[in-house]
Amino acid sequence: MISGFVISKVDGKLDSVGDLANQRFPKLNINFDSVEKEDKKLKVDYTFTASYSNSEKENSKEIGSIGLSGYITIEDTAENIEAAVSKWKSKHTLPVNIAEEIINGLNFRCSATGTLIAYSLGLIPPLVISQTKIEEPKEEGSAK
Repeated sequence: MISGFVISKVDGKLDSVGDLANQRFPKLNINFDSVEKEDKKLKVDYTFTASYSNSEKENSKEIGSIGLSGYITIEDTAENIEAAVSKWKSKHTLPVNIAEEIINGLNFRCSATGTLIAYSLGLIPPLVISQTKIEEPKEEGSAK
């Protein structure tokens, strides 16, 4: 369960005022930058980015961006926290249930904060309405 949420850095920029009328819904990206055990909780540093352009095409012009970064803390059993840290160290991924909870929490909170920044810059709000579901990747060589 998410027990803490901190936004420690906010960045917003507008590169092309002239292209605001042609802007498209932003491309959203969430990165987990680091994962560690802190006290009896899991601490996940993150970066949320919304990148705006004037087209869906490859040669589109960047209009602006919004960036938020900080960390989330998760309360769980000691066993689950240790398993998450171990998986992060070995595969740079998190267990699906923890990753889904973090991504959905970040989508909600960063979309809300990002909307205020987007409004100030004249950009489309980076709202994510649906919940994210993650499937565990199939192991190589396993039956389909």
